[in-house]
Amino acid sequence: MRKHIQNLVEKAIKKYEEIENISTDGIEIIIEVPKQKEYGDYATAVALQIAQKNKKPPRLIAEKLVTFLDSSPFIEKVEVAGPGFINFFLNEKALWETIKDIRKNIDKLVKIPPKKKKIQLEFGSINPTGPMHIAHARGVTIGDSLANLFRRIGWNTEKEFYINDAGTQIDLLGESLYARYMQLQGKDYELPEEGYHGIYLIDLAKELLNKKEEIEKLSDNEKKEFFKNYALKKMLENIKNTLLNFGVEYDVWFSEKTLHENGKIKEVLDILEKRGFSYYKKDGAIWFASTKFGDEKDRVLVKSDGKPTYFLADIAYHLNKIERDFDWIIDVWGSDHHGHVTRLKGAIQALGYSKDILEIILVQVVKLMKGNEEIKMSKRTGDFVTLDEVQEEVGRDPIRFFFLLRSPESQLDFDLELAKKQSLENPVYYVQYAHARCCSILKNAEFQGYNLSDLDNADLSLLKEEKEKELILTLLRYPEKLEDITRTLEIHQLPFYLLNLSSLFHGYYDSYKVLVEDKNLTLARLALIDCIRIIIKDALNILGVSAPEKM
Repeated sequence: MRKHIQNLVEKAIKKYEEIENISTDGIEIIIEVPKQKEYGDYATAVALQIAQKNKKPPRLIAEKLVTFLDSSPFIEKVEVAGPGFINFFLNEKALWETIKDIRKNIDKLVKIPPKKKKIQLEFGSINPTGPMHIAHARGVTIGDSLANLFRRIGWNTEKEFYINDAGTQIDLLGESLYARYMQLQGKDYELPEEGYHGIYLIDLAKELLNKKEEIEKLSDNEKKEFFKNYALKKMLENIKNTLLNFGVEYDVWFSEKTLHENGKIKEVLDILEKRGFSYYKKDGAIWFASTKFGDEKDRVLVKSDGKPTYFLADIAYHLNKIERDFDWIIDVWGSDHHGHVTRLKGAIQALGYSKDILEIILVQVVKLMKGNEEIKMSKRTGDFVTLDEVQEEVGRDPIRFFFLLRSPESQLDFDLELAKKQSLENPVYYVQYAHARCCSILKNAEFQGYNLSDLDNADLSLLKEEKEKELILTLLRYPEKLEDITRTLEIHQLPFYLLNLSSLFHGYYDSYKVLVEDKNLTLARLALIDCIRIIIKDALNILGVSAPEKM
């Protein structure tokens, strides 16, 4: 509907331009939902923009534009308000068509023309040095839900996990496992100071006691490689299983090590040198001139000992993404990487590409709470709570829903006690219960002899109550909400939409009976209930949350 009104306004502006010498270059037609009902179902302030550009009275322009609007089968009236707002009021036909479209064409209804040909979402790419803890799940949930949304609306999207399997942290992981292996044999062997102290490595070391005879035959260098590769393999297996249990499957698992092996690191260095964006210092280190792209200081690409930095590998990785023909790359990172954003976008420009190809979502930390008590977590000391543990205690649905309830840049407190509650106080339960209630109403109607196929011919003009209109308008705006999220990437707007829809439904159900003596009114209300069920289930699927039919 928003697009329909936007087209009407666009045509009216063109007609206006034909009779008067006005300029509308660069003006975007934005259609919004007014905060107050008396100002209509949709509104636009485009007349104020045109007035400012052409130095004319905005209300006069608004009144002119209204006269040029084509008639619409879905609009009851159009009013000019205030300094020049144009308010649109929908008629009953628009509401009836919404119910018909949802029940017959929900797949077609949510299809949105793609803004990019090929999209990549990279998220959850933690260092494979330990189990995935609960804080990691927030970025995973955001990335996976965005990917679900893009695929739901018909966009070509791939999900990728970047395996940080090169560098010091993996060496330390292998050394930490070897230390635990030696300690289990009663040897006085200290863990590396910067190593990994989690008990998960003790469990892993116990497995290797069965391979003691084989291990002792290895040279010191061979042992180092063996323990490093064994630890990496087991940690990746653990992470993959955790993600599968969390409902997340990746299309690609990309190894950082391959960038070093296939010459991509050197290729990036050559390009930057050729384009004049890298330079040497006396100690032999190579630097990237990132200050040319707004960074606060230049950054090291190759250290004085000849080892490439993580930053250089990241540049090579993103060049690889671009060369795989992704024209929109979305990374979901922890907020501690905020300083990395400007320099990476600058590096993409230095390689000869637009920085706008890359979008980075920064995700704030999660505080795990049990009542008023915070549960601390630290991967290095082993004092952390894994995603598996929390999922076992509260289930997948509350974790995913709760982690999407706030914007990524906001810190989030995850309350274990609230997540476990089977009551309307729990947000995910509140929404799921709305879906289950809809299913129960429809099944009860069938039990009483109603044929749900008759809903296709229901007399929707009987839906005259204000609460019914409000529900239908909310349903009508579902595709628009999805479209907004593709532009802003604010996936947290979807659970808010669901909570609002569920609230309206629960309020309606408490006020009106659906199965009434008037059979025609019953069929009309059942059609509305069916639409609510369809939309809630569709949105929950995008969020990776189940839609139970019974609760």
